[in-house]
Parts: sequence; C-alpha cells; structure tokens
Amino acid sequence: MELSLFNRFVAQASESGVVFYHSGNLDEATIASIGALLRRRLHEEGADGAQSRKVFATFMEMAQNILHYGAACGDGRHGALCVARTDQGFEVMCGNDMASDQVPRVRKRLESVQAMEPGKVRQAYRRQLASDQEDADSKGAGLGLLTMAVSSRAPIEFVFDPDPPRQDGTTFLFLRTTI
Repeated sequence: MELSLFNRFVAQASESGVVFYHSGNLDEATIASIGALLRRRLHEEGADGAQSRKVFATFMEMAQNILHYGAACGDGRHGALCVARTDQGFEVMCGNDMASDQVPRVRKRLESVQAMEPGKVRQAYRRQLASDQEDADSKGAGLGLLTMAVSSRAPIEFVFDPDPPRQDGTTFLFLRTTI
C-alpha cells in the first residue's frame, strides 16, 4: 500500500471514530488476544463499566460467529471486526463470508430478533438461558444473537451481499449493533 493510501485509511478510520479494527483469519488464540486489546482500548476511550461489558460481549459474540459459521478460508475463518465511537456510544460491526445455503436460516433468525421489542428480547434471552435445549444448527445454544440484541440500544442491522449469492456458494454477512 502506498503511503498516501495508508494516510487516507488512517484519516478515514479516525474520522469514523474507529477504536479497534481487525481483518484477517480468526482462531481462539487470536480472539483472546484481540479481546485483551479491545478491553484496553475501551478503558482508554473512557467507556463506563456497563457499556464496556456490553461492547466486549457483543464483540466476542461476533468474533465467535465468524469462527464458527464463517466460510472456510485457507487454514481458518476470515472476517472483519470493528468498534467505533459515536456521539451516542459505540457501534460494533463484523463482516464475513458464509455458506449461501445458510442465508435463509440466518436471515430468519436475524429478522425474528430484529422485530422484537426490547422487553421481548430480554424475555427470549432469559428463556434461552434457562433452557436445556440446544439448537442443532447452533454451536452455542442460540444465545449469541440474543446476547447482542440485549446489549444493543437499537435493533441489530444486517445486510447479505450479494443477495442473491455469488457463484462460489458464499454470501457476505454484515452485522452492526449500537451500544
């Protein structure tokens, strides 16, 4: 990358309030390392305890979703994670390729949670915590999406790109929460 492009990238990130950004392969060790860095950055940004916990929990859920559901890329799962400071708080975002045949199931779940009122999200979250049933398609008892929704001040935003899927059988999923 040329210096001028790098300088534009840094300036754009700064103007956009980016506190943390990672793009690349993810594994458990990488997630643990970037989690520690994120905690430090949130402290430096002056996030209060509750807000910091919500941002961190949401970020970790997004990272785990990439690790568990992202399309294989070489030796691992590739994705991008970003936390940005806004006037109202923080935005936590992620994006990754996923198998296109999973899009209808994921879209249905996202739309279902997106349509819930905040009180209903909390009820569903508590019910899921108390439930011993695991979703056969979920590697985490289905709590991840509800955990993000409980922490968010607005409905989770998502985009599947392209819609319909690419020829290679993958679709890019973008998620954003506001905390």
